[in-house]
Amino acid sequence: MKLGHPIHHPQPPEWAKGPNIEPLPLARELPPASSYPVDALGSIGAAVVQAMHTVVQAPPALIGQSILAAMNQVAQPYANVCIDGRVSPLSEYFLTLGESGERKSAADGWALAGVRAHQKQRMQSYEQDRTTHEKEMEIYETTTKRILSDKKLNPEDRQAQLIALEKPCAPVMPLLIVSEPSTEAIQRQLIIGLPSIGLINDEGGQFLGGFAMSPEKRLGTLTTLSRLWDRGEFDRVRVGDGSGSYYGRRLSLHLMVQPAVATSLLADPLAREQGFLARCLTSFPQSTAGMRSYVEADLSQDMAYQAYAQRVQALLTNPWPLKSEHELEPPLLFLSPQAKRDWIAIYNDLEAQLGQDGCYVGVRALASKAPEHIARLAGTFAVFEGVSQIQADHIARALHLMLHYLDEALRLWGAGQVKPELRLAQELLSWLREKLGPNRAISLTEIYRNGPAAIRSANAARQVMRVLMEHGWVTPAVHPRAKEAFELVVRR
Repeated sequence: MKLGHPIHHPQPPEWAKGPNIEPLPLARELPPASSYPVDALGSIGAAVVQAMHTVVQAPPALIGQSILAAMNQVAQPYANVCIDGRVSPLSEYFLTLGESGERKSAADGWALAGVRAHQKQRMQSYEQDRTTHEKEMEIYETTTKRILSDKKLNPEDRQAQLIALEKPCAPVMPLLIVSEPSTEAIQRQLIIGLPSIGLINDEGGQFLGGFAMSPEKRLGTLTTLSRLWDRGEFDRVRVGDGSGSYYGRRLSLHLMVQPAVATSLLADPLAREQGFLARCLTSFPQSTAGMRSYVEADLSQDMAYQAYAQRVQALLTNPWPLKSEHELEPPLLFLSPQAKRDWIAIYNDLEAQLGQDGCYVGVRALASKAPEHIARLAGTFAVFEGVSQIQADHIARALHLMLHYLDEALRLWGAGQVKPELRLAQELLSWLREKLGPNRAISLTEIYRNGPAAIRSANAARQVMRVLMEHGWVTPAVHPRAKEAFELVVRR
């Protein structure tokens, strides 16, 4: 149902008067995205992206991000990259931008189908183990009480029996994927659960707009995520349930978010200055909406998808290199001599572009971490492909991906600097175009009552409408029951 009333054209108020000019853009239009280097994902990765694109028909970059993030998650427990004594985990963080209807859920679902199936299977065993553990704990506690209350035992015998009584170990919660946790929940899961997990959400706005990223929690969340990326460790100080330093943990991250939500993160000074964005590999692919027809094919039966699923399953079922039940001790993964020479050359070339006249000065924080990202991606490829050393081909493929991410950062980070009032004006303009029919007027009251959630007062609505007036997108109109009303400017 369209909003508004038949239009009459009054004399505009003084603040709204101005020359009749063509509408001005509210923000600089984004240049087109660079092509996502699908071939850089290797023979298995590239083939499955192509198969998924044929059937799902989501943008190749969106599918590529999902596949690469899944590859990274299943590879991260198995190795640390080592270059001249500098050790880095394989873990990576991915951000993928896409409007509603881009089939983000479908891409994520196929990419992580094996991980979720493995988690489900392990959870079923866990429930049985937890029931057994509860019974064992009842016996343990009953026996402990009996020993403590036995007056026939002298202190030495009582102590000996208590020492001989082994407390049952609780089973490990086998969660591989979490979607919307607080920082405390992430830490807790890495303490009592598996030491390698993925923070994955195909509606990443739930995380970015949730409790973990609220104003009072934002800095702590970003700091924890950054430290996990850096070294796979964190400190936890709590009253009641214990404090400590925890090592040998791995967290991969992939958030699929709508552009409007991502813009707020890209523009967040805290996320930039704290360094979280420099640890994220971001891609905003061109939409395929409107160009998709149904494809009669079962992707699960596709040979390329089966080859990918088999490799994922192998890495999920192989034993992890564990120091203890909750701590990884991954072996070091080294570069071949040629791979190292190539990596050093890339390092020096990128560093030369960070100066005042360099092409990456605008995204210096990300570019300065680009060599480490390249090493981590190359290590991911090596582990996923089952080789014991990073080869020159792995470095070359990781470089192609990193150049895409640097191009995307140059394209998107600037867009994130748009003033909040202009972003809000663009959001309201889109809403007006959807809700307001031609030759109709809408009152200020209707705007702040029914419009975007960020506009919930007459003063806020008036300020945003002023911006749209100044840019030539709306003009005053007469409303039968309102003093302030507007119509969209129609250009013929």
